[in-house]
Amino acid sequence: MIVQVVNIFMYLILFLFIVDLTKSDRYNKVARAIKMILLPVLLLFDRMYFKNLNIGLLLAAILLYWAFSFYMIPDLGFLGTLNLAVFKVCMTLIGIMKFLIIGGVILSWVYMFGMYVSNSFTALLQQLYEAIVSVFRNIIPPTAGFDLSPLIAFFILQLSERALSILLLEIIPRISSNYINI
Repeated sequence: MIVQVVNIFMYLILFLFIVDLTKSDRYNKVARAIKMILLPVLLLFDRMYFKNLNIGLLLAAILLYWAFSFYMIPDLGFLGTLNLAVFKVCMTLIGIMKFLIIGGVILSWVYMFGMYVSNSFTALLQQLYEAIVSVFRNIIPPTAGFDLSPLIAFFILQLSERALSILLLEIIPRISSNYINI
């Protein structure tokens, strides 16, 4: 039960981080509802900026998962659980961006078939999708009606998630052997 609550809070915090990172509409109904849920966290961490990057939300997600992993796996120690928290936050951030890409592609297909769905969620999803994919669209522009930038963005995110998981599986045994004295 506590695992699901921690994961939900971490997803919501990182979703707000992506909304702030992409300069999307922070006053959208969906973003405001998430802000109301996370009000105590936002009072402490929302206004910490470094070069227009809201590191307070990122720090809140890392601290949340660090406290949870330190409670669940105290044998890893302070730095081991901090390392695990940073990896988990990065993996979750990549997972949210992959979900946004899939949602944006499905939404574009819905629009292509003539159905226009307009609400706060789809507007925010479209803004986030365009902000993520536009980075790759500048590298490979659409040609002959085909836009391969979502596919390339998804592939690069999948590749980086795989690299992080391999790195995590390489680092965790070393950390645990230092703290558990194996």
